[in-house]
Amino acid sequence: MPDVRDFFKRWPNFYYFIAVVFGPMLMTGLSARGFLKKYPARGSVLNLGSGPRILGGGVTNVDIFQYPGVSLVADITRVPLGDGSAARIISDTVLEHVTDPIAAVAEMRRLLQHGGLAYVTAPFLYPFHSSPSDYQRWTRAGLLYLFRDFDIVEIGVRAGPISALTAYLCHFAGTVFSFGSEWLYSLVANLAMFVFFPLKLIDIIFNFWPQSHMVAAIHYCVVRKK
Repeated sequence: MPDVRDFFKRWPNFYYFIAVVFGPMLMTGLSARGFLKKYPARGSVLNLGSGPRILGGGVTNVDIFQYPGVSLVADITRVPLGDGSAARIISDTVLEHVTDPIAAVAEMRRLLQHGGLAYVTAPFLYPFHSSPSDYQRWTRAGLLYLFRDFDIVEIGVRAGPISALTAYLCHFAGTVFSFGSEWLYSLVANLAMFVFFPLKLIDIIFNFWPQSHMVAAIHYCVVRKK
């Protein structure tokens, strides 16, 4: 399914400004930059499935597409780097776009040095979004199982239940007003976020609710290679 967002990724700063301010997700849980600040690395940092996003100096962007800022074009299940070559790994809302997430996690484990940390986010309640496609979702328990061969350092909600509701409202509008056109579906769903995005601010409260992980849009975890 086409996605109009792919066109705007040519201008990363503009794209991420719109996504952060007007997108349906209120990201209050630990961020990728927050992870790097909280767990500073002595060694290389890989951002797997980075897209055009630049996290800072010392971070190597790896993506299957040659976006601006990508240093290494590769499938994240087969990264052409040696064993134990990374002190830190970031995988930010990427695993849902991988046909074999088990292989991707195994590759993270191979790439990490002993005791190295990975920061991972994955959607739970979020509509289909292609980049280039979309294959799976994880509950908190599912994410813990996926990383069962690692030590879990922390796990939490990255974006909460009202963010999930906001995203579904945008895609519902796309469904209703697309009239069978996939291109129009993507256009309307993305334009609808400018109408519904204020709702996500309610997650300032609900992202920290004890049961928010049961209906969260996105989970995050930090895991350590044993």
